[in-house]
Amino acid sequence: MAGRCGLYCGSCAVYRAYKDGGDFKKRFSKEWEMPIDEVRCEGCHALTEECHGSGCEIVRCTSSKGFEFCFQCPEYSRGGCRNHKAVAEDAAKYMTDLHSNLERIRAGDMEAWLSESKERFKCRSCGKSLSSLLWTESKCYHCNSSLDAAIVPPRD
Repeated sequence: MAGRCGLYCGSCAVYRAYKDGGDFKKRFSKEWEMPIDEVRCEGCHALTEECHGSGCEIVRCTSSKGFEFCFQCPEYSRGGCRNHKAVAEDAAKYMTDLHSNLERIRAGDMEAWLSESKERFKCRSCGKSLSSLLWTESKCYHCNSSLDAAIVPPRD
C-alpha cells in the first residue's frame, strides 16, 4: 500500500472507488470522466494492465529505472522531477505530504507509516477506509457521518 510517489495507496481515490464501489465509484467515474469499468486499481506495486495506474508516469519511470520508490532516483535528491512535483502539489491539497512519507519509507519506518495512514484515512463513525479526497468533503460516503468528527486528523 506504499505508493511509489509516497502516497498511501489505501487513500487513493481510484483505489478506494474500485475497492469500495457503490455510489462513490459511480461519482468518481462521472467526476473524472472515466468509464466505470475502467475505475480499477490494485495499488502501485500490484498493478495489472487493466488498472488505471498502469499508465501512471511515476510508475512507468520508477519501473524503467528499476526503482521501487521515487526517492531512489538521483533526480529526486536534486529536487525531484516534473512528474513527482505535480503529484506532490496535488496531494498537498488533500493534506498529504508525499516528501515526508517518502522520507519515512527511506528511513525504514514504512510499517509504522502504513499503520498510521490506515488509521488516518478511516471514518471514526463506521470504521471504514476513506479516500484522501474526502478532506474537502463534509460527509463519509459509507455512513453519511459528518467528517468534521469522522476522520482522524493528520499526524504532526
